[in-house]
Amino acid sequence: MNGKSFIYGVLIGGTIAGISALLTTSESGASRRAKIKSTAHSVQLTIEELKQEAIHIKDQVTQVMEEGKATVGNIAEEIKVSVDLWQNSIKPHQESIQQNIANLQEELENLEKKLAKNTAE
Repeated sequence: MNGKSFIYGVLIGGTIAGISALLTTSESGASRRAKIKSTAHSVQLTIEELKQEAIHIKDQVTQVMEEGKATVGNIAEEIKVSVDLWQNSIKPHQESIQQNIANLQEELENLEKKLAKNTAE
């Protein structure tokens, strides 16, 4: 069996099945066409509703993203201000600590010199 005769067999079988289904149906052609038309219209309305919902969701996502950007910008600015305030508030303490460290190093050097002098005598 070659491919051509197989395709012919499928087409002829499909045609016979379609004709027999139409002849044995309990509905008239006009009724069936009306039903198909109604179903097609219903599907079209559903697709339109889904399209509108998708547009609405897209708009909401865009709005949330814009609000998020604004919020992140505000938070970043507030954090920067807080860090600046903190740095300014610890500056005197930082300078004092650095001065104390310098004094301790100087005293340690003096003690080392005295110790070296006392052990040399």
